Formats: sequence, C-alpha cells, structure tokens
Amino acid sequence: MKHITKYFAGALAAFAIFSTAPSCTDLTEHVYDSLSPSNLSGTDDETMDMLGNLYVQLRFMYWSWEGYFDINEESSDLIMTPYRTYGGWGAQYINLHQNDPYAGIPHLWQEWNYCYNGIMKANQLLETQVIIDNKEAFAEVRAIRALYYFILFDLWRNIPLEISFEKTLEPGYLPEQSAPEHVWDFLAKEVEECIPDMPTTKLYGRMNKYAACMLAAKVFLMHDSWLRGFEKDATPNLVMSEHANANRNWDSEFFQTNAQNNNKWYKKAYQYAKIVVDEGGYTLADNYLDNSRNNLSGAQEVIFVLPLDGAKASHNYLINKCFVGRGGAAFGYSGTPWNGSCAVPQFIHSYDPDDSRLTDTWAIGQQYYYDDPSFPIYEQEQKRSDDGPDMLTAAMISAEPRHKQRNHAAGNYPLVYTVEVHSINNPGAYDFEGARFKKQEIVPGNRGTYGDDVCFYRLSDAYFIMAETVLRAGGIDGASDADAAKWVTMVRQRAFKNNPAKATRTAAQLRADSVYDYGVRECTTSTSANPYADFKYDANGNVLPSSFTEYTKDNSATIELGGLLDDLAWEFVGEHHRRQDLQRFMLSDGRNVYNGKTWFCRKNKMAVGDWHNNVFPIYTEFVQSNIKIKQNYGFSDESASEQPAG
Repeated sequence: MKHITKYFAGALAAFAIFSTAPSCTDLTEHVYDSLSPSNLSGTDDETMDMLGNLYVQLRFMYWSWEGYFDINEESSDLIMTPYRTYGGWGAQYINLHQNDPYAGIPHLWQEWNYCYNGIMKANQLLETQVIIDNKEAFAEVRAIRALYYFILFDLWRNIPLEISFEKTLEPGYLPEQSAPEHVWDFLAKEVEECIPDMPTTKLYGRMNKYAACMLAAKVFLMHDSWLRGFEKDATPNLVMSEHANANRNWDSEFFQTNAQNNNKWYKKAYQYAKIVVDEGGYTLADNYLDNSRNNLSGAQEVIFVLPLDGAKASHNYLINKCFVGRGGAAFGYSGTPWNGSCAVPQFIHSYDPDDSRLTDTWAIGQQYYYDDPSFPIYEQEQKRSDDGPDMLTAAMISAEPRHKQRNHAAGNYPLVYTVEVHSINNPGAYDFEGARFKKQEIVPGNRGTYGDDVCFYRLSDAYFIMAETVLRAGGIDGASDADAAKWVTMVRQRAFKNNPAKATRTAAQLRADSVYDYGVRECTTSTSANPYADFKYDANGNVLPSSFTEYTKDNSATIELGGLLDDLAWEFVGEHHRRQDLQRFMLSDGRNVYNGKTWFCRKNKMAVGDWHNNVFPIYTEFVQSNIKIKQNYGFSDESASEQPAG
C-alpha cells in the first residue's frame, strides 16, 4: 500500500471502497466523526482533514462507475466500448460513441452529483471561521470549488450557481439554473482571484498555485468553444430555464470571442500556462509512462494528482474494463477482466510506427504470460467455430504440459488482439477485437489498476496550451510559431528515442490537416464461421477497405491546426480531455471536429450552426426532482438510435 500523506489519511479511509465487479458500486459515504463550527479548534490537521473531504468527491466523480473518464473519452475518436457479440455491455456506451446522448445515460449522474457534493462542502468551509482565517486554505477551497464548476460548466453550461451554504438550508430551497454568462463570470473571476494566495509547495494530492494556474489556463482556452451556441443571437435559444432567461447579462465578457477582443482569452491561457512552465519547478519525465504509474507522489512532471490506494481508496477499474478474461495474465493480474473498452481502429493507424507511445499505450497482437513471457496465452472465444490451425487441439495439449498447467482447453485460441473491429453494435465486436488500453500501470497480483493515481494536470499539457494559443493568436508576448513547434517537439522527443529525427514538428505540420483517416467504418456482414477471415489485408498488413460493408472517407472539410490535434491525441489519450479538444478544433465548413467529422460507426453529424451536442443532457432524475431545472435544448429521456438486442 503506497503512502498517502497524513492530512488525507482520515478522509480517504472514511470514504474508501474497493470495487471488484460492475455491481460493486456502493458509494455511500460513511462519516466516522463530526466536525462543526462549534467544536472546531482550528488545528492544521483538523483543517486539512476538512479539505481532504473535498478531494474525496473528485475521486468519486472521476472513477465511480460510469464517471468522468468515460464521458470524455468514450464520446471521442480514440476509445470506445463496443457491444460485444455475446452481450455484456450497455447501450449507453454506444450512444456516447455515436454522438447520440440522451438524458437516461447513467454517466450523466456521477459528475453532477459529486461535483455539487464538493461545491456544497466547499461553500460550508468558506463560511467557517477557521478556514476564513487561514488565507492559503481559503484560497485552496475556492480553487477546488472552481474546478468543480469547470467540470459542470464544460459538460452542461446551464447549471445552478451555488455559492452560499446557508442559503441552501432555507426551507423549501431549490437550486435554479443560471445563464451561462453568470457562471462564466464567476468562474473566470474566482480562479484568477484565488491564485495569488495559493501555496507554491508541491503537495501530493492537493491543488497548489500551479494546479490553479492550469485550471485558469483551461478555463480561458475553452472560452470560444463554450460560447458556441450561446451567443446573443443564437438560434434556437439554448438557455432553457425561465429564471436564466429572465436574468441575462448581455454586457458580460463571456460574449466576447478572441476574434473580437484581440485574443484576450488565448493570451490569458498562455500566460497562466507559462507561469507553470517558468515558475513551477516541474520537468518533463524521462519516460512517457512515468506519468501513469501506480504511485505519482514523486512524479516530476505531474502538477495535480488524485491519489488512489489499492486497499483504502480503490477505484481505477481500467484493467477489468479493457481486457478479455485471461488477458490480465499478460501483466500478472490475478483477476478476470470483463472484456469491454478498446481503441478506435482509425486512431491506431494514425500513429507513426516509430512512436513508442503506441506500444506504451496499447496491447496489440499475441499476448504472453507475465511470468512465462515465451508462452502464448490461449483463451476461449465466443462466435469462432472454425477448425483452423489456430485452435488448440488435444494433441497440442498433450505435447505441451504448460497448456494443462495454464488451464488451456481444447478449442481455445491464441489470445491475439486485432486492431480491426467489425462494428460497435451491429453485430458488435468479437472477443479479441480491438487494441486494449494499458497506459495505466497494471500492478501484478490482485491490484491491477485499482490503486492507480489519476494524473489530472501535467507539464506537457502546459506546453501544449502555450503552443496552441500562440498558433491561434499568431504570436503572444514575443512567442512565435517556431516556439510552438519547439514546445511540441520537446514533448515528443521521449517517444522517438529510436528515431530522434521524427520527434521534430514544424509549425507547418502543426497547422496542416490531420493525418487521422476520418470516415465511417463498419463491417456488418460476416462471410465465414471465423469472423476474422472477413478482414482482408494488403502486403503491408493493413486492412483493405473492401473488408468493410460500409467504408467512407470524411475528407470534405479540413481541420484547423489538424497536426496539433493529432499530437494532442497521441500524447494525452486517456487523460480526460479529448472531447474538449475535438470541440475546440474547427473545420473549414464551420463545424467543430466533434460534431462535423465521422469515424468508426459514428455517422451522426450536426448541421452547420447546430451546437446543442457540445453539451450533454441533464440526467433525467435531476430534472424530474427539481421544477426549476430545465432540460438542455434538443435532448429527450430516451435514445433516438436503435438499441442493440439484449
């Protein structure tokens, strides 16, 4: 069990759970002691225990079942959870992938619930004298609250703005949605005001000045993307709450884009990211995977981490969510994974073959035992009944004793993860289809990824924010396109140690169109008892377009800064901001990539000018339980697309 700083030990133990299966999701809080204004003495340990309670909500928000990781990654062009042909996964993952969200998707519960839990706890502390008297603690609570509002605003826009705890105690009180400009005005002001009073020391699991600067940089970087669809002349009006519509502030700077205010927001994002780079004392890690280790307490690149622990604060279930039943044996994991998530095939094909992040991030091909790396893993597979040479026979078992020792049985097949996938839901993916996400460290034994820390902000992200804002603004504070290319190159260098020349990126490459081969891919017709025979390959091992029943190329519109968008994907896949990136980058036809491009089994494009899918619907229960909460425009309680059988 890794060490967690004493300030959070009590809070982590009080709220810890250990999930071993999808059904184990009891997130009930068990409070073992009581702190109130009347019995607080104001000691440092007491204050830090109260702060720790705020961070616990972040951990639940991020890694409770169907949480923040899923909603940002599974709605993107990098990761998906297909419906497996034998069943096992819910349709909500399909809806996220196909740009068809509806208000009943369970993913929409976690973020709203735990963010507002955190906000209410923060509000209470900000009205508690011992916190008010502690300047650094007061600023830290404000920063955490601002982070919760960043998450809520990014996902929904039309949200209640709650900044008073006492007000919520009034009889009959119900939160009301605020117009987006009011939330923006509060968020932008709040995050900037708290930064000067934040501690500058590096504290494991806590926000410091540089984590708050990263939050500020993200707030201002996202401004123009957040505004789309909510402008003064937006049609239809996406602000649905009567209270919000009656209390507009058309003078808010929220309505000023970078094109209208001399790139004010890009300049602010650049300046806050630069503070992190220049003053924070962080350095790029020597190895890419150093940022996704089980324990990030000493990671030199990581700025803000959500600490987990395999025994007391266990959440990160990626090992089970991604791998097939016996697949954990390749990493020494003793559990039985559930066979779910995998890579979108087109993304895998976008990697340079010399980019070590490909093999660092994805398990592809034949899998071998962790404790016997020369011996291939064999696994039972559904829907594959041919008698081809790959099937394990009784003779093979007899000839190799290790088959019996490993419980291999006649009819098993070599566990080989293919890059290609038939479809996401029609009929779905076969057992071994799809590259598997292994970027998070898989700890041998029974822990897997369950105790892996979450790297929430890291230095590479600051460099990329500086590069993006300079490229978009045409230069900031003397920094030029050449500087932007230099920063991206610096981050890439550790991924091309075997071919250093390929690490170099030029400004022209960053400004060029994406190399991602966008377009619909789907194979819905099987021609063989062995579905893998459906895929036909060229001399280089690439699947031929004729392998797919539906194959289209989506090259009707180019992507601004498409090369930079590619680099964001290769560097930050699985780090919870791909959806934001896809919405921030625009196409030549006026749409963003998120709503204007198609990819594997994702055909649902929005019309030019329709931005309603930039946000998610509010979860049905929250709308039904509060008459002052109105559903976001364009969403219903049920999916508009066909649901898979089962």
